[in-house]
Amino acid sequence: FRGRYVKFSRNMPQSPWVLDGERKGEGSVEECICVPAARVFGAGACKFHAEGREDIDVRMLGAGRPFVIEVKNAQRLSPSCGELEAAVNSADGGQVQIRRLARCSASDMAALQKDAENHRKTYLAECWSQRPLVEADLAPLRSRRDVDVLQKTPVRVLHRRAPAVRPRTVHWLDPVLTDEHYFTLRLNVQAGTYIKEFVHGDLGRTR
Repeated sequence: FRGRYVKFSRNMPQSPWVLDGERKGEGSVEECICVPAARVFGAGACKFHAEGREDIDVRMLGAGRPFVIEVKNAQRLSPSCGELEAAVNSADGGQVQIRRLARCSASDMAALQKDAENHRKTYLAECWSQRPLVEADLAPLRSRRDVDVLQKTPVRVLHRRAPAVRPRTVHWLDPVLTDEHYFTLRLNVQAGTYIKEFVHGDLGRTR
């Protein structure tokens, strides 16, 4: 099946995350979808594949993130997409919701990662500045278009990802001043951009 998921929790990884023998977060998106799916179909296993991922403390809103699940060794084939959606959306306090569910072929799964980095995504960040700001400070951000940045693997994920330098494009920025120290930044970027690191620089690792 293919569909899209939204995630409302700020403490949930996409897949089960165990670090130094300790489970991180409250469940996972994968479990919120696959456990009800396996139960509905009486399946022996369920595999989850998504187009990219968000951080454990980041919500996934809007139209949702595309995903595919493989339901294996199903004992029941009659449940509809609507029944599966209802089972997932009513589980785990509704922290994960799925929509636009449909049966699909294996090629849909292969296309997920193939197309992932060609997409553009829009994010919203709440930013803080130590220095008091005025409206004129934000004007240069609005004028920038298609800015190329180089991002080294973030410090926060170096323990589980190889060091690398990733070129990414920030297509546009739309800041709105909240008060003299806070502003909301809406930005449209190439998929795979590390948003937190773009905002704070990551000790100079994003330039």
